[in-house]
Amino acid sequence: MVLSKPDILRYIEEGRLRFDPKVTADRVAQVSIDLLLDHKFTTFKPKPGFISAIHIDPSLWESADLWERQDKEIFRLDPGQFVLAQTLEKIFIPNDLVGLVEGRSSYARVGVTVHLTAPKIDPGFNAHITLEMANFGKVLVDLRAGIDKPAQLILMKITTPLDAADLYGAGDGDVFQYQTEPIPTRIKKSALLQSEWVTCAHFRSPGACR
Repeated sequence: MVLSKPDILRYIEEGRLRFDPKVTADRVAQVSIDLLLDHKFTTFKPKPGFISAIHIDPSLWESADLWERQDKEIFRLDPGQFVLAQTLEKIFIPNDLVGLVEGRSSYARVGVTVHLTAPKIDPGFNAHITLEMANFGKVLVDLRAGIDKPAQLILMKITTPLDAADLYGAGDGDVFQYQTEPIPTRIKKSALLQSEWVTCAHFRSPGACR
């Protein structure tokens, strides 16, 4: 079941769906929430000669040879270019919802994608959402931090709310929890329920925090 505007506003008012900075009511549409672009951008560096190919494992995120991090108010996205960006908002998803991040049609019409293969935002997720942006059009596009709203978040109810041990962030492999950059850095995670954003008030099922 997809949440409509009244349900989204109720979840926000109850403090169970949380955004930092807070989203205003005018950014809540019929069945989605418009998300602002942050000023952090990450691109691939030119490939070093000693790297023939990459493997998708945790060490990938820590390679200084691969990633260039930039902090910019305007990022110019060339045709054919790929950049990892992120939402300005830090977002907490409660244990009875799952989110889908999607691009907006105004960006699609000029050939800019917002995510490639990773739209799902799991219950318990507590971080900025990374945006995998690429320009498939023929013109340069300026991405403006704090102004542009390239992404929208759609929320759906799951059939059974998850207990704390099953939420995203509870496992050691959940490397994107608490991320503050488009490419995660290795941080020591606190136990999920010690997060300032996760309290028993965020759980629908009474036994979730026991």
